[in-house]
Amino acid sequence: MTRHLHSAPDSPQKSAAPPRVRLDLNESAYGPLPTLARALTDAVPSLNRYPEFLPDRTRHAIAGHLGVDDDAVTVGPGATGVLAAALRSALQYGARRGLSNPELLTPIPTFGGYPILADSLGLRLRGVPLGVSGRPDLPTLYEQVGPETVAVAVCSPHNPTGAVVDPRELFGFCAALSDDVTLIIDQAYLEFADTAPDLRTLLQAHPRVIAVRTFSKAHGLAGLRIGYGVGQTRLIDEIRCHEVPFAVGSLAELAVPLALDSYDELAERVRQMRIERTYLVESLHDAGAKPLPSHANFVFLPGVEGIALGEVLTACGIAVTPYRPYGLRITIGDRCDTDRVIRTLQAVAASA
Repeated sequence: MTRHLHSAPDSPQKSAAPPRVRLDLNESAYGPLPTLARALTDAVPSLNRYPEFLPDRTRHAIAGHLGVDDDAVTVGPGATGVLAAALRSALQYGARRGLSNPELLTPIPTFGGYPILADSLGLRLRGVPLGVSGRPDLPTLYEQVGPETVAVAVCSPHNPTGAVVDPRELFGFCAALSDDVTLIIDQAYLEFADTAPDLRTLLQAHPRVIAVRTFSKAHGLAGLRIGYGVGQTRLIDEIRCHEVPFAVGSLAELAVPLALDSYDELAERVRQMRIERTYLVESLHDAGAKPLPSHANFVFLPGVEGIALGEVLTACGIAVTPYRPYGLRITIGDRCDTDRVIRTLQAVAASA
């Protein structure tokens, strides 16, 4: 098994005591929306029953919300479950074309799930360095697509930098990419971004493009493991062949339509996160740090300065995510979390 050490976050460091503040997994600081929390509590007595064999009602709810056909949607246990099915489909499609050394191409550093999924599926992962301000460099990425490339994964907003891809540039990339390559547009942090590509235009731009989204981040449902993908029907049919029966639990099935209908509550949560993000970014600037502009619920401090800051925060009981040698990612928490980070920085500066 090949370990892709230079594309994923570092492994958590073992310590004698658990961290007092968790700002390392890009979780929502606010928990489930109130409407969801009440409904989930009421559903606990029915947990002796199985969920749907395959989550067709959930697919229907998501499709109706997006204005697409049910057959254009696949659902899985978190966005990672959908990504696994999409990559299995891409691998199978490449095998039918006779490829012997299939690869996944992606900007690096990237979401830590991609190296793990690539290893588990026997895919070679090849990375392309990010461009200016931590943004995926689509022209260079396109140049690196080779005859063994079965899939390309692009995060926007990008994890771990928070940068977004310009929609026009993305549509151009889709149009130029070979129809034989599966294109994954990872939109896990879509709700936090100011702008996003039009979904219908995106799905028409390439026959094998899939937009992958999750309820783990903005909706605060990471523990329920529910995500989905949207694409053209032929591609989704291939991917759904890799769905696992009973993989989406009954609480997740209950939560999805409620989450989709909680627009006002969700918008307020996003607004709160943006306030905290601005507060943290300004405080980091005051401390001499230089975080990149972010359109997600985290910020990224590039280079050795970010790595050094991460070591300080970790030693003080604040869990963050280093990406050696690229930099440090800090999740946006609530005001108490942010104040603890700021006080730690101030204490370090005072003792220097």
